[in-house]
Amino acid sequence: MTHRWRAGLAVASGLLLWLSFPNPFAMHFEAWTGALAFVALVPLLALLADLAPAQGFQYGFVAGAAFFLPGLVWITNVKPLGLGAVPAWCGLAAWCALFVGAFGGLAALGLRRGLSLPLLWLPALWTLLEALREHLLTGFPWLSLGSSQFANPVLLPLAALTGQPGLHFAVVLVNTVVCAILLRPRWVLGWARTLSALLVLAALAAGARQQAQLQRSWDTDGPPAGSSTAFQGLKVGVIQGGIDQDQAWNQAYRDQLMDTYLTYSSAAEEQGANLILWPESSFPGFFNEDAPESERVRAFARSRKVTLLIGSTLSKDGKYSNSAVLVPPSGEVQTYAKRHLVPFGEYVPFRSWVPFLDRALEQFGIADFTAGTQAGAFHVHGAVVAPLICYESVFPDLPGQGEAPDLLALLTVDTWYGISPGPVWHASQAAIRAVENGCWVARAAATGISLVAAPSGEIRLQIGLAEAGALVQALGPARPTPFRAWGNWFLVLCVLILLLAWAGSGIRRKNA
Repeated sequence: MTHRWRAGLAVASGLLLWLSFPNPFAMHFEAWTGALAFVALVPLLALLADLAPAQGFQYGFVAGAAFFLPGLVWITNVKPLGLGAVPAWCGLAAWCALFVGAFGGLAALGLRRGLSLPLLWLPALWTLLEALREHLLTGFPWLSLGSSQFANPVLLPLAALTGQPGLHFAVVLVNTVVCAILLRPRWVLGWARTLSALLVLAALAAGARQQAQLQRSWDTDGPPAGSSTAFQGLKVGVIQGGIDQDQAWNQAYRDQLMDTYLTYSSAAEEQGANLILWPESSFPGFFNEDAPESERVRAFARSRKVTLLIGSTLSKDGKYSNSAVLVPPSGEVQTYAKRHLVPFGEYVPFRSWVPFLDRALEQFGIADFTAGTQAGAFHVHGAVVAPLICYESVFPDLPGQGEAPDLLALLTVDTWYGISPGPVWHASQAAIRAVENGCWVARAAATGISLVAAPSGEIRLQIGLAEAGALVQALGPARPTPFRAWGNWFLVLCVLILLLAWAGSGIRRKNA
């Protein structure tokens, strides 16, 4: 096969991966895009079986570039990046493509050495590399493969058992089976290989089915007899102002923000909402510095007897935090500071290691946000409300670091993405976080997409991009999930699969 044909197959895989997610042809929560993920890797997998490891990395990187360059093009809309927007887009796409390249190189090496059960270790390898991308250098898990299944009612319940890693594994497993049947039959020759793959597929399907049945039972009959819950009922309101916050914060703009959000909050309260969410940075100023707008918020909460959870920058001793502020009718304010900050957006990595860079940034008045250190857990009407801010919602580990929530409250801006697939995919992660934690998720975004997702992952209510309005949804208590209890146990299983495949090939070579 010529280089041109190989490059074409790699690009085909990359483009199919891109189309598996929200894209310019599917700017809504559509299931058909996720279906493409089950065959997107077939061209690349077929190609890797005949390549040396260095070639595998090369063509894997090509596939990754074809995937992430169009997938991350929304970065060019981020106005504060200025002339650096295009380099940032290309650099971040190249960084993500390295992990697909690593998969290509390691997969080619394993296939060349004859590792046992490629139908299983190939999905395990991809899953572990996705986990590495989620954590390395603070992590950037944008467009992780399993997240393409946010609208798949058959596979999505699996996330309650395994978390998102199980979704990665299942998608790649189907790809390897399709590739084996159509193009690489030797991968399924022998009863052991075929039986092992079928057993794992059956186990994943059974796990997804069991979790779906448990969720339906919980939704229909409520918590099992004898289970303890202090949940007294909560009706959440989600406000989307539809105001682009990328403008001068003059008094006219501050008044517009407050008038808009208080008007929609009144509408939500009249529909019975007793907890109302405003988006990230929706409060015009520092709430803790006695800005006149803060008294308007307190007065609203006090007079309407509702609790507000709003996004505001807070300042203390010359340091700033991107925070969520809980304002109950009693006026006893509680706060949560964002823990996982955006590199180059909310802080500059390694600036303290490079003195001249630190001095230059200080000269231009560029100050980093200070990251929070504790998970948030607000108690509202007997429910545990866990806030996450913007970028934090794409990290599956964060909700598990605090008290088990009845409601995940996601506050975000998303105006930086413009009208693009970026905010659609970002919003879709609410469905996966809901299933993983067995809880409700309410997402308030400045210009969209705001939504409410049930513990099953079903998106019950939403407000579209560039629209404005209020959503109100009555909630029930969360249910416990294996992922919530055991964390990333599935990654340990993936490591064991790789070790067993390596050991099996060694034994086979020794006996040959």
